[in-house]
Amino acid sequence: MRDQMTAMSLILILKPSMRADFKKLKADFERIVGTVERFYQLVGERHWVFHGSLRLDPLVEAVSTNDPDAVENAVIAQYQDPERMRSALMRAKNVPEMRARAELLDAAFRDYLDGRYYAAVLVLLAVMDGFVNDVGNQRRGLHTRDGEELVAWNSMTAHHQGLAATQKSFTKSFNKTSAEPVYELYRNGIMHGNLTNFDNVIVASKAWNRLFALIDWAQAIEQAKKPEDPKPTLRESLAKMADTAADRKKMDAWKPRASDVQVDGLETVMSEPVVEATVAMLDAWIAKNYGRLAPFLHEFTKPKSRNAFIGVVRSRFEGQPLEGYEVRRVDVRGFALAHVTVGLTVGGEVRESELRWVYVDAEKRSRLEGDPRGTWLIIQTDPISIVGRVWQ
Repeated sequence: MRDQMTAMSLILILKPSMRADFKKLKADFERIVGTVERFYQLVGERHWVFHGSLRLDPLVEAVSTNDPDAVENAVIAQYQDPERMRSALMRAKNVPEMRARAELLDAAFRDYLDGRYYAAVLVLLAVMDGFVNDVGNQRRGLHTRDGEELVAWNSMTAHHQGLAATQKSFTKSFNKTSAEPVYELYRNGIMHGNLTNFDNVIVASKAWNRLFALIDWAQAIEQAKKPEDPKPTLRESLAKMADTAADRKKMDAWKPRASDVQVDGLETVMSEPVVEATVAMLDAWIAKNYGRLAPFLHEFTKPKSRNAFIGVVRSRFEGQPLEGYEVRRVDVRGFALAHVTVGLTVGGEVRESELRWVYVDAEKRSRLEGDPRGTWLIIQTDPISIVGRVWQ
């Protein structure tokens, strides 16, 4: 956004009509930065971390109250939202070091929703230790790390009150047993059995908060290993700026739409590009053609080779063959988001399932549907998350 503002400030000399776009971009930038700063001013000392999976809008409203309790409650509410958390967990399971811990995440989530906070905290602490142990080549769990080791450049979690600042309380030692209520994620005291009264939504929510912050940290470390892209020239910056302005106008004009086979007819539903992608993906599943199926899956990280990724897809799908399907409804909810409802025949039983698709480019950035740089990808990447799954 800084680069875009720099480019736009130059183009304003030649095209003053873009002043409104410049003001909007600047306001968006200040809104994001201001919200993060106020977040840490209000709840940084409570060791909450601002990470990339948090929704910004509820936090903008919460920090405007200047009430730390309101901000804390706004963060907790996001972890208590089953729909939002299922999406966040689906993305988390795509991280290679987290994939082996997918069942533990699901178990912790069930415990958390059912109010078994003791269980959720203990499982998530174990997951964090194992996850950090597998990141990079250090082979050391989270509880052995210094705060400085948890600073990753170009990550929201790198704020001076962010992930690194939480490590001191996380590893604090407790030598005496205490039954007093605990509201911090004191890993050592909890895991060693010295703190016994941590069965509350605050500690459990902080465990989720820390887990997602660690995922951001791990992904930033991985990103840092890649060679840095060359800085764009002025001409390229101006072209990108014009492209952004044009996209914004199209997005402002975009409207959601939906059609149902029973109401609008099969031809209308099948004419939607996202339905065409759905049909192609399901046909590949029926044919057990995992090479054709793989490109439709929205994976945040993939094995280094195409054949390796196809092998991963095969291992997920071959145990759950698809016998048939029926397209029922399409709901294009956003300029880059659509749901397609189908009846899937599995094991002789028809299961209504809702497939959630996103329209993204090769870098996994959302694109306005129809943009030639984008393609429709399904975010459910295994039969368990597809068959019988209905979104709200």
